[in-house]
Amino acid sequence: MDESGFRLLVENAPDGIVVSRDGIILYANRAAATILGHDDVSELVGKPMTFLDPRSAEVMRRRIAQMAQTGERLVPREYPARRRDGTEMTAEIASTIIDFDGKPAILAYARDVTDRTRLHAQLAHADRLAALGTMAAGVAHEINNPLAFMGLAAEALARRVAPADAPLVAELRTSVDRIAAIVRDLRFFGRDDDEPAGPMDLVAAIAAAERLVSHEVRPRGTLVKEHGDLPFVMGVPRRIEQVFVNLFLNASHALGDRMDGRIVVRARVTDDRVVVSVEDDGSGIPAEILGSIFEPFFTTRSVAGGTGLGLSICRDIVVRAGGDLQASSTLGQGTTMDVTLLRASGERAEAGASARPAPPTVPPNPSVRPHDVGQRRVLIVDDEVAIVRLLSESLESRASVTGETIPGRALDLILADPGFDAIVCDVMMPGMTGIDLHERVAQDRPDLASRFVFICGGAYTARARDHLERVSNPRLQKPFRMAQLIDAIESVAPVGGA
Repeated sequence: MDESGFRLLVENAPDGIVVSRDGIILYANRAAATILGHDDVSELVGKPMTFLDPRSAEVMRRRIAQMAQTGERLVPREYPARRRDGTEMTAEIASTIIDFDGKPAILAYARDVTDRTRLHAQLAHADRLAALGTMAAGVAHEINNPLAFMGLAAEALARRVAPADAPLVAELRTSVDRIAAIVRDLRFFGRDDDEPAGPMDLVAAIAAAERLVSHEVRPRGTLVKEHGDLPFVMGVPRRIEQVFVNLFLNASHALGDRMDGRIVVRARVTDDRVVVSVEDDGSGIPAEILGSIFEPFFTTRSVAGGTGLGLSICRDIVVRAGGDLQASSTLGQGTTMDVTLLRASGERAEAGASARPAPPTVPPNPSVRPHDVGQRRVLIVDDEVAIVRLLSESLESRASVTGETIPGRALDLILADPGFDAIVCDVMMPGMTGIDLHERVAQDRPDLASRFVFICGGAYTARARDHLERVSNPRLQKPFRMAQLIDAIESVAPVGGA
């Protein structure tokens, strides 16, 4: 190939090709100009490589010095770069030393890998979220077991202490409820199943997000909710919750080191929409970057201390639910993020309201029961000795209770003595799980399978989750209240028999 043919080949190469010496561009092909957002190569030739920031330029300089010393061609490396219009990109550059016009020069092949880098980051982010979900479920299980004991012990104390000490015990129970709510929120946070949007309680999602970020907001100011009651909207609860977690965190970080900052959550309702505004009086967002904040993983701060969610993912979550996410800001005055969601109307809203889980609240006096379990025979199966003991003591005035911490022995008891009216059984236990125990009973004594009440600290295996979805037995999430347990026992062993 002659020189003109070679030049034609280089000019039409799909990758950017740049020749430089001492940081000055001597030659660039059309692809290089296009990648960097220039109309013509003349805008590059003779100019310094300002598309690289000083840190990236220093890294490249050291790599070139190493290449000159060793004679080895270095593997391609990704460099953050900036196009002519200021937008950020990622360039993969491979370099080698050539002779150009009789002197050594650097020949660099450049490729725009911005989309590939973003995809890798999104995949890594999804993997982190999955790991977070798995870890949170395990942590929830480990916390909820001792938390269940604390809650039940608080109820037992409420029946024994003097009236003057009752408020202190009530505060203890309230604190247990607060911890339980946070753990419950964490257990669902970060899960990434393909769940379709349905009617959901927007107020509950906002409240859950507030609990998760309260430790970040409190040192900087206050978060005020002025939205009141809101209609059900369409969405996936834990996804919408993640959106508000991210918005609250961004707002709190915008307050900086202030202690008097303010984040206000307002809402307006139309015939078919609910618009929730998250307003902060923080530093605001410069106008020149406001249009970029929804780009994948765009950030003006380190993600340390945040959730790792980009606003682009938040917008994607909301858009998938049929809504939108928009931002407005005034530098030095604050930022407002508007989350628009579709209202759940008609049958959908009624279905959502009926599916709303009972709030973790208690009657004004939880020690008073309008009814009890009567003199039923109840078997408690849990590997936590303290929980078995406390449940047995709490039920002993109302039922004949047997406690067992080893599932295998519990199975022998059930098969040998079919007279148990109710079997309160932990789901996740070492060795034989509550699911294993239930399946064995269903196989050998199917008439007793419906008498199980499942209790769990939060960590379900896929098998356990599938099993619990197939059966109609009641299940309680630790920590629960004695009133809830008594109701569950009554549901499987009603007065007068089934």
